[in-house]
Amino acid sequence: MTQQHSTAIAVSPMADRPAPVSHALRRGAKSVGVVGIAAALIGALSLPAAAFQPASPQFSEGELAAIVAENSQTVTVDADARIEGIARDGIAGTTADELAELQAAAQAAEEARQAELAAAREEAAANTAAAGSTEAAAAPAAVNVPSDGSIVGIAQSQLGAPYVWGGASPSTGFDCSGFTVWVYGQAGYYLPHSSNAQAGYGTPVPASAVSAGDLLVWNGHVAIHAGGDSIIHAATSGKPVKYSSYSAMVAAFGTPEVRRFG
Repeated sequence: MTQQHSTAIAVSPMADRPAPVSHALRRGAKSVGVVGIAAALIGALSLPAAAFQPASPQFSEGELAAIVAENSQTVTVDADARIEGIARDGIAGTTADELAELQAAAQAAEEARQAELAAAREEAAANTAAAGSTEAAAAPAAVNVPSDGSIVGIAQSQLGAPYVWGGASPSTGFDCSGFTVWVYGQAGYYLPHSSNAQAGYGTPVPASAVSAGDLLVWNGHVAIHAGGDSIIHAATSGKPVKYSSYSAMVAAFGTPEVRRFG
């Protein structure tokens, strides 16, 4: 019996089919494509702005200085322009020279006024001395200073003495500060012949504690407290040294500064 040999070849049924592409590779390819498109868009949008602008010219410092000098504006005003403008507008103006002349004239007028005042004072003093004999009856014939030297007693000794501006003695008469200069001087206390300056002398005392013999200083007037509601002072022109009401003076001129001596 004849034997036949056969060889069987196994063929895979998938041999002729292409290998399947995995889903991961497909996704990677898509991602690469998206990234490439995005990069192209970004590159197009990020072009420098300078590419679309004209180039600016460059200048040196010297060129810039020349440009500034060429285009700077200088305005020159004539010294008399303001005067011409005033004349054109119909307004009266005063020049520096005219102002200096006016100031000089004002100073000369003030000096003349002061000279007239000084002459008037000298004339008043001469008239007072000439009329001394007619006023002798009003003035005390003699100064009788009290033996105890009290301020009030000394002030009382001059009751009736005439008021004379600048006077500071029984022989000439008194003004208000001249009267207190003389009275306190008789008791051994110095005072300047100035009503306001006298506030700087003596010991300050509260007005509520005022007593006889104290110096009373108002703004522009001084007097001597005589006790109770009385003061003695050289009041004003045409009035002799006299008593006045302290409370009335306070009501009229306010509370005085009080100074005590001794």
